[in-house]
This record gives sequence, C-alpha cells and structure tokens, in this order.
Amino acid sequence: MYRLMIIDDEPVVREGIKQLISWEKYNFEICAEGIDGKDGLRKVLEFSPDLVLVDVKMPGMSGIELIRDAKKEGFEGKFIILTGYSDFEFARSAVSLGVRAYLLKPIDEEELMENIQEVREELDAKKNLDDYYTLSELMARREVLNRLLMHAEDKETLRKEIKLYGMDFNYHSFCIAILNRKEFYIDANDPLVTKEMEGMIGKNLMNVDKITIDDKLILICKGSSYQNILKTLIRNNDRIKQRYGEGYFIAIGHDVANWEDICFSYECARLLLEYEFLYKELDAVSIDILNQINPKKGDKFYDKLCDMIEIGDTEAIEEIIQNLKNTYKNELMKESEIKILVIHNLVLLHSVIDHKYESKKDSFPNLDQLLVGIKEADNLDHLMEMVLNYCIETTKCIGVSTSDAVVKRMLAYMEKNYNQDLKLENIAKMLNYNSAYLGKIFKKETGESFNNVYNKIRIQNAKRLLLETDLKIYQVSQQVGYSNIDYFYSKFKKYVGISPKEFKHKD
Repeated sequence: MYRLMIIDDEPVVREGIKQLISWEKYNFEICAEGIDGKDGLRKVLEFSPDLVLVDVKMPGMSGIELIRDAKKEGFEGKFIILTGYSDFEFARSAVSLGVRAYLLKPIDEEELMENIQEVREELDAKKNLDDYYTLSELMARREVLNRLLMHAEDKETLRKEIKLYGMDFNYHSFCIAILNRKEFYIDANDPLVTKEMEGMIGKNLMNVDKITIDDKLILICKGSSYQNILKTLIRNNDRIKQRYGEGYFIAIGHDVANWEDICFSYECARLLLEYEFLYKELDAVSIDILNQINPKKGDKFYDKLCDMIEIGDTEAIEEIIQNLKNTYKNELMKESEIKILVIHNLVLLHSVIDHKYESKKDSFPNLDQLLVGIKEADNLDHLMEMVLNYCIETTKCIGVSTSDAVVKRMLAYMEKNYNQDLKLENIAKMLNYNSAYLGKIFKKETGESFNNVYNKIRIQNAKRLLLETDLKIYQVSQQVGYSNIDYFYSKFKKYVGISPKEFKHKD
C-alpha cells in the first residue's frame, strides 16, 4: 500500500479527513499525522510518505514553506494542499513547487476522491516503471555475471558494463562455488524453500554475487580464499541438512587473482561437480579434498615447468610434459581428474607468468581458448599437446632477456649437465653473451661465482650418489665430472667438511 500523511493544526480536520473516504480502497494507509508545519516537516522526512495532504495556514511554518523545505531535503513524494483560503498567490506558489492539487475547504468528497484516484494511477505507473527498470537491470547484471563465467572474449566491454551497473570487482581474490541441491523429504520446488535455503547457505558470506544456471546455484565469491569460503559453506549446509534433511552438494573452484580469470575457477568447479556421483556423502569437493581422498602425482612438475618456460628451455618443457602424461597414465587417472588438475595448475602457472611479465602479457597465447580446448579434448595425447604448444608459445613471448631468466637458464643447464666439464665461456657463447659480462650477472643474481656454484652442484649430486648407490668413490667422482680423484676429495671436504669416505660411512 502507498503511505499517506495528513498535516493540519486542527485535530477535528485531521480526523474528518481520515473518515471522509475509505483510504484502503485506493491502496493508501495513513502512516502519520502532523499537528503543525514544523512537526509535519520533521515527520515527512522521517516517514517519507508517498502523498501528503497539508494545510496552508499553520502556526510556525506554512504549508508552502513546509513543501519548499521538504523539497530542498530531497523529498520526492506528492502534495495536495487543503485550505480555506482562495488566495491566488498561494495557488501560484503551490504550482511552482509541483503540488498535485489545490483543494478548498470544506473539502468536496468527490473532488478529493477524483484527485486521490489520479495520484494513485501516477504512483502505480511510476512503480511499474521502476519495477521494469529494476528487473531490466537485474537481467542485465545477470547477463554480465553469466558472461564472466563463460569465457567471454570481449573483456573490455565487460569491464565497461561492470562499471555501468555498479558491480564491485575490486578484490584481490575470486573463486566460484557451484551448489547442486540433493533430494529432499519435502517439496524442493517450493519457491519459499528455495529462497530460504539460498539465504541460509549464503549466511556470513560477504561480497558474494549469485546466479542460477541449469537449476544450480552459482556463487561468485570475492575477497576471500576458497578454503575459507568452503568452511563457511559447509557450516551453513549442515544447518540446512538439520532443517530439511538434505542440503547441497558443493563444488568449489580454486582462487584466481583477477576478475577476468573467474571463468577458470568456474570451469574447475564444473569439473569437480562430476564427482558428486562418487563422493556424494562428502557434501563438498575441492582440489584439496580430492587430493586427500585420492592422492595423485603431477603437481610437482608444474613448478619445474614454470621455471623452464621462464628460461626458455624447450627441451626440458617437452620432457616435463611427457613425464606428466606418463604419470597420468600410470596412475590410471580418470578424464575429469586429469582435466581438473591440468586446468588448476595451468591457471596458477598463468598467474605467476602474467604477474612477472606484465608488460608482455598481451602477447601471450590465449589461455581461455586453451581451457576450452582442454575441456573438449577427447584423448590425453591431444590434451597434453595443447599444453605443450601453450608453454612453448609462452616461452617464445617471454624470451630470455632479464638477468633473472638468464641465470635461471644457466642454473638449469648446470643441473642437467653437471657431469660435464662446463666452462663459463662455453655457456656464454651458447647464450650469445660476453663471458665476463655473463659472469658479473651470475654473481650479482646468486651472490657467488660461476665456478663456486658449479662445484656445489657437483658435490651435492656426489652426496646423493654416495648415499643412494653402491658406487665406489672413484666412480662417483667420475659420475659428477671430476676425473682427478684427489681434486674431488679436496672439493668434497671443502663443501661438506668431511671426506667422501667419512660421509659414506657415517650414521
């Protein structure tokens, strides 16, 4: 109902107006009364009625002054003036202030009803228009959220629309949770139950946008890690189960740092949702939970892969991808598991590379297209070939230009070829650097000389061979590139503090 307020300094007039017509019939309820101009102004601003019936002549403040001051304070309701004075100046002032009607006392019931009916029609029209614009904006916002989740390519248009609709995505972390309702002992299609459940599941969650896709509730969570979000969702889900017997199955994607990457977290959550059939009793699944249930190898390769991309070692990249493929096969991993892990690790890798080489990120291969390709891949060979191509293209875009990347490549080469007689001059030639300059870069980045680091790598591997194999000491010396056994002994004692023999036979 619309809210009506009556302001007149005569109680009998106020009471008469209340009894004059059936206000409920016109969809009005009387929310307050004002006993004079000042009291009326205070209550107008407090109760914000849709329509005010106000007398012109009142002690302390006239009706015209009240209307003028209320308008100055931003009040947007309508006014009808009731007065016993047929005064042209009052009428002119009323018109200039946008007063809806100017009625003389004694009030004609039919004239009042006619004006009230017109005001109601105006208010109805405004409400319908407001509802239309609200609905249109809600639909537009929902469309923006939907495109955020679906790998929308035109990020610049999305950025403008996010700003246009006042949507807040100024956060450092985002993740997506997909909630699928389980079976209930009551009618789960009841809209009141649905609304209440959605309210309960979102309790104590700040900065969350909601959207429904394929009858599943999607939560776009901002500003908190997926681990913290999941803890809250599980607590809330337990309360729902206590009330309704069953709750949601929750699949949550990993964190991403930018709103542009929300689609990656969503894709991960979608793949995780496939585990509902296997792990329905858990009520929730994430990368962490999945790894606890069924630990798999492979993640360690991605840290190494990131390094190899940075230093531009394409041979090492190919070797890592092949090892990953072998691991997935040997572990007899399911298609959805492989895709989840690949997407998860690629997004992390992408975030690291993107952050470190921000000036070059526009030239990097399109991760969105890769993830779509991974999702649609029908065999492991094709999937890993796409990952390999992405890594190779990324390393080409980066190049080996920074000191950090150059030294990383040197260290990787030394680790791989420590058993050879490596010389700084030869490595400098391979990297197209002056050897003296390369030596300075190396020492600046590592704090040590090339030869010192090279010997440490050799001795570290010698320690490993002495502990893990039955090789003789002279054989270990040769394995790590020292042809002179005495020289090997001296270097080993320098870096380890004891001889190779003592090291081999200690506890």
